[in-house]
Amino acid sequence: MGNTSKKLIHYLPVYGCISTGIIYSAIGIIAILSFLRIKNGGADETSLLVFLNKYILGKIIVLIILTGTLSYIIWRIYETIKDPYEYGKNAKGLAKRTGIALSTIADMLIVYASVLSIFGIGSSQANGEPDKEREMVSNLLQQNAGSWIVISIGTAIAITAAVQLFYGITKGYKERLELEEFKPWMKKSVYFFGLSGYFARSIIIGIIGWFYLKAGIEDNGQLVVNTDKAFDFIGDNVGHVYFILVATGTIFYGLFMFALAMAYDTDKD
Repeated sequence: MGNTSKKLIHYLPVYGCISTGIIYSAIGIIAILSFLRIKNGGADETSLLVFLNKYILGKIIVLIILTGTLSYIIWRIYETIKDPYEYGKNAKGLAKRTGIALSTIADMLIVYASVLSIFGIGSSQANGEPDKEREMVSNLLQQNAGSWIVISIGTAIAITAAVQLFYGITKGYKERLELEEFKPWMKKSVYFFGLSGYFARSIIIGIIGWFYLKAGIEDNGQLVVNTDKAFDFIGDNVGHVYFILVATGTIFYGLFMFALAMAYDTDKD
């Protein structure tokens, strides 16, 4: 790959981190507003974009977010194939690269559902109802081996949740950060946002994965949940304190992604 192309592709994760930061900061805030009954749901990726798409300025933000998310997907695929951090082809290296590939699943689902909804294909709404996801799974369940396909999707999502948790606890993102110019308190803040954010995201993704598995096992697409309904599950079945903690962690995840955009190291050097 030539120098021009290399420089161009190295902008993709920075742009992707900014768009991801916008999404999850907003989702965490919306979740808290919903908890306080100031807003009626909508604390998920697709609903956020559908809501923004109602307004002229919002359409611009939607375009920024979607192209940024696509940029990040392309970068993660590039990471998996080209291995710029030199993980290698041994078992440990392949496991890390597989984890990188799995991390794109959630982003791909966001783009898929959002694009369909924005262009009026499907019935996703700004209030957080996972109509599009449930419709997709219900259609899959009508196909041959559809249950196994849905179970496989749920398994992949659940594995992604575990990878996210491990990544946050072990600070696996450190090799992507150049923090030499950051003050000590800023570094500690970034690490705190990273740990809190990945922990919160792993919980939400894990709940989504569990309900995909349940939908496949019970042959019922209506069991599928999105981020908004995963928050509801925590609030209704685990407790309000944990709801607030996960919502706050989601905001911290957004802040961490902004910090990552500022200090992204795109290769091992």
